Amino acid sequence: MADELLTVQRALDVLSLFSATEDTWGVSDAARRLGLGTSQVHRVMATLAGRGFLVADKRTRMYRLGPALIGLGHLAAESDANRQIALPVLNRLSALVGRSAVFNVRQGSRYVLAAAADAPGDLRWELTLGRSYPWYGGAAGHAIFAFRPQEEIDALIASGFDESTETGPHDATTLHSLHAAVRERGFATSTGEVNPHVTSVAAPVRSGSEITGCIAVLGVTHQVAATPELVGHLLTAAAELSDALSRTA
Repeated sequence: MADELLTVQRALDVLSLFSATEDTWGVSDAARRLGLGTSQVHRVMATLAGRGFLVADKRTRMYRLGPALIGLGHLAAESDANRQIALPVLNRLSALVGRSAVFNVRQGSRYVLAAAADAPGDLRWELTLGRSYPWYGGAAGHAIFAFRPQEEIDALIASGFDESTETGPHDATTLHSLHAAVRERGFATSTGEVNPHVTSVAAPVRSGSEITGCIAVLGVTHQVAATPELVGHLLTAAAELSDALSRTA
């Protein structure tokens, strides 16, 4: 039984290597990253490929995530309880403001798109459930992480930024000032941080006493502005979703 559990753990460790910036792995590189033998990692990756969780490129001998994960991902997104709670709120908000509305949740030092209500227009391709973003990028990140403990934010800043992306501000002074403004106003705005053509307005969402996510309205920049009307609808929706999530916490 112990050997079987260890095998499962290694398979999960291999799958966890893959990300948007590291979407292909060879056996040797994966083994070095995990601190395991190449023969062990080869067996795990070959088994995962045999079940469709990875796909092997025979020419380069590199692996990428396989189609079996797509179905599981869609199933998880569709069945997620928080998504089911958020969708009615997002649909009402989107109808009121005429723009897309999304619900993001904090996941460690990142935030993840958990639910979305699309508005007609050119942003539909952007709203990919499960997509994650760095903590310092976009109004959603600011709305969530502005309320995290100061020592946590300082540690995140000290750990550095992903220099491969232009997402969000990359300096402590700007981030501290931005977070202070979010705490004072109760909402965050951003333009061009995640997408150069997109403006977003976001408000934090609580589950119990903790801010665990946010609601955001987003669209191409000339279509979205933090008007009193839009902010009012956004804050009302955030309060409604916070109440609903707190009742199920």
